[in-house]
Amino acid sequence: MKKQVTKIALALSLISGFAGFAQQKAIQPCDTYAAMEERFKANPEARKDFEASQKVLEILQSQFEANQASGKIAAFEYTVPVVFHILHTGGSENITDAQCIAALAQVNSDYSRLGADTNSIFAPFKSLYIKSDIKFMLAHKDPTGNCTNGIVHTYDPRTLWDRSGNLTALYAGIIWNPTKYLNIIIVKDIVAQAGQNGTVIGYTYVPGTWGIGSPLDAIVYRSTYLGGYDARSLSHEIGHWLNLIHTFGNTNNPGVVCGSTSGGDNVSDTPDTKGNFSTCPASSTNTNYICTAPNPTNSANYYQNVENIMDYSSCPKNFTFGQTTRMRTALTSTISNRQNLWQPINLVATDVNGVIPCAPIAKFLSATGSYTVCTGGSIQMKDFTYNGTPSSYQWGVDVGGIIATPTSSNTSITFTIVGTSIVTLTVSNAQGSSTDTQTVTVIDGSAAITGPYMESFEGGGVPNNWEVQNIGNDAVTWAQTPSAAYDQAYSYFIDGPSNPANSIDMLQMPMMDVLHNQSNVFEFAYAYRQSSSGQNDKLKIQGSKDCGGTWSDIYVMSAALMAANSGGVSADPFYPATNEWKVYPISTHPGWSAYKNSASVLIRFNFIEGTGGNGNNIYIDAVNFYSLTGVNELTKSILLNLYPNPTNGETNLNFSLNDAANVKINVLDVMGREVLPIIENHYGPGEQTLIINKDNSLAPGIYFVNLSLNGAKMSSKLIIR
Repeated sequence: MKKQVTKIALALSLISGFAGFAQQKAIQPCDTYAAMEERFKANPEARKDFEASQKVLEILQSQFEANQASGKIAAFEYTVPVVFHILHTGGSENITDAQCIAALAQVNSDYSRLGADTNSIFAPFKSLYIKSDIKFMLAHKDPTGNCTNGIVHTYDPRTLWDRSGNLTALYAGIIWNPTKYLNIIIVKDIVAQAGQNGTVIGYTYVPGTWGIGSPLDAIVYRSTYLGGYDARSLSHEIGHWLNLIHTFGNTNNPGVVCGSTSGGDNVSDTPDTKGNFSTCPASSTNTNYICTAPNPTNSANYYQNVENIMDYSSCPKNFTFGQTTRMRTALTSTISNRQNLWQPINLVATDVNGVIPCAPIAKFLSATGSYTVCTGGSIQMKDFTYNGTPSSYQWGVDVGGIIATPTSSNTSITFTIVGTSIVTLTVSNAQGSSTDTQTVTVIDGSAAITGPYMESFEGGGVPNNWEVQNIGNDAVTWAQTPSAAYDQAYSYFIDGPSNPANSIDMLQMPMMDVLHNQSNVFEFAYAYRQSSSGQNDKLKIQGSKDCGGTWSDIYVMSAALMAANSGGVSADPFYPATNEWKVYPISTHPGWSAYKNSASVLIRFNFIEGTGGNGNNIYIDAVNFYSLTGVNELTKSILLNLYPNPTNGETNLNFSLNDAANVKINVLDVMGREVLPIIENHYGPGEQTLIINKDNSLAPGIYFVNLSLNGAKMSSKLIIR
């Protein structure tokens, strides 16, 4: 409905009123006005500039309407060059060229009134739906004049489109000059912002929001909504890009207030409405959304344009004459320089009428996203070439690579030599060729840990063959500390109170041969205090069987789980007492079974600081990989017990014999070395007690007291504090 003044003013009450509605439907069809409001909150002067631009456009629209009425405007078709930028990381978001072409065909059908469903449009609005004479065509030359098919596929993690950071950086390097091309960025997900719920389909900015040529003057659109009539959501976003407003006003939230209350849409032939969300009520009887007087021919009914493409209904089919005039006005204006798009010189520069095929642009990726492999291991390479259809493929590798199928689009390469290998893919057709490369790191998969092993972090710095990885390169990461220890005097810890939010710090062990030590116990000790009940730190115990090429979670420990029976919840700096250390046997977790058949296993302790940041300390100590095979064969009738255990001195070894027997007792450290004199004696039947470590010669640590009874063996772990 026509309003004289356009002003973006998103009320918080509208946003909160819509929140439950959107959550129920799990969708946010359009985020245009929330995106614009963010712009204006950050830059109040930009709001003033926008409002001034809109006033100019309103005057131009009135003039355009007057010239139409007097027959002063001749028929003219406005051609807009289009480029799709598909951001992907090798997943389903890397949609095909055919999907983009089909979506653009649907858009052109909507703007040319060629849809198969036009005959079913509600009668009062059917006659208002006209051919807009606006056509969208893929560009065939890029900004440097090179051949393009108008669809660019780019490996880019920004496919998880997150506007919480620097917006300019988010768009940087993607957009082609927006005064020459309509840029459509296709992404996997548009991350919902505060106060939003559900899936965001797309958004853009109305002309005048940004200065001329701004890289943010583009449409961002979710990849899963390009098929069939879903592509009408793209027609909707292009409507915004051409200055259309929602029929329910300049808000993202229908069903809350009448369009006039939320600013109106400045179009005289779209009745005032609250709008519809994922429904399609009859236009003639939808009394729930009455905003103005009933239709004069039937006082019981009110007509609203439920089927308008700028509504959120589930049955979009049409634009109105007034909306078409408004879009044409935007295209003839210097506001955001839309008028340059359809000029003959630009159509030649972008070569929209070109039909010559292009040379392919080579691109390939590892199927797993990793370019690290053990010697003798293989990586599956997947072709993601775009821009032209290749007639030939040629793979190559400079060092130690065996290529399974060197002339196919995808291949597997086995790497045999430690070091760096360069993989190449060259693609060609009659128009030309191009080459892409990837660097692969090949690591010696020989295990450093082949038997019993323990690390208590007693040496200075990072232990031999261990690695510390500080992903954010902040000042805090895993480090040795004398402030607490489970075994001996030192442990490794992260200074939680100084650790920034979302920091990722990994402590990686040496390569382990689990295949030949399948019965070994694998455990570690930890201590942790949760700074508050809302602190959401995590410790992920992760494993890799391909030398760190890919990692999987074995066990994820939440902050609450780690704090339970350890340091509890407190903001007080945490220095664990003896009873606040906990031992977790990784080898008992179901996830450990996936690594038992590998002789090249990497394990890392991956600590992720919570979203609040600056939590409390976490400690790790006594990482232990030891075997009990062959020492637990004594029958259940033989009782073996050590007490006290743990102890800071001597301990009593107690066992019971049914008959006289020869007994041998030895004490080993975790490396299997004898640390006390062997005891060998003949004992009679009954309960026996021996004193172990009577002279207190054992240093703090973990030991194994082994008892051999007439050739049968059993063992018990001893902890010296």
